[in-house]
This record gives sequence, C-alpha cells and structure tokens, in this order.
Amino acid sequence: MKTITATAIVSAASACLSSLIFVGIVNVATTSNVDASVAPIQTVTVSAKRMSEAEKLAYDQETSMMQTVVISAKRLTPAQKAAMTAE
Repeated sequence: MKTITATAIVSAASACLSSLIFVGIVNVATTSNVDASVAPIQTVTVSAKRMSEAEKLAYDQETSMMQTVVISAKRLTPAQKAAMTAE
C-alpha cells in the first residue's frame, strides 16, 4: 500500500514538473519585445491682459478675417482619466 502511495506522489510531482517546464517553454516561445514610444507632449502658453477700446477694435477687425479656434476644458472623472490612459 505504501508503495502505491509513494508511486502516486512521484507520478503527480513528475506531471506537475513536466507541465511547468512545458508552460515555461511555451511562454518563452510566445514572448516578444515591445518597444514603447513616447509621444511628444504639446504645450500651449496662454497669457491674458486687459485691452483698451482701441486694442479691442483692432483685435476684432483682425480676427474677423481669420478662423477662430475655441478651446474649452473640463475636469475629468477618474474613470475618464483611466480610459484615456488605456488608449
């Protein structure tokens, strides 16, 4: 009876060791190098000052001939931040 139990233990240990070796080989075979590229961060500088009436009029005339870009911002929730990080 003891021989059967010892044989079963040795057999089980052998099977575990074989599966660990196989999984290790498969893992090594499927591993590939992935290079991470860092995207450049764009920065925008915003300055503000009070304009005189003449400056306001000149600005309005100048911008009436060109395209205006409107930028708005809002605070992101933690879930939105996580979603952006996952992208």
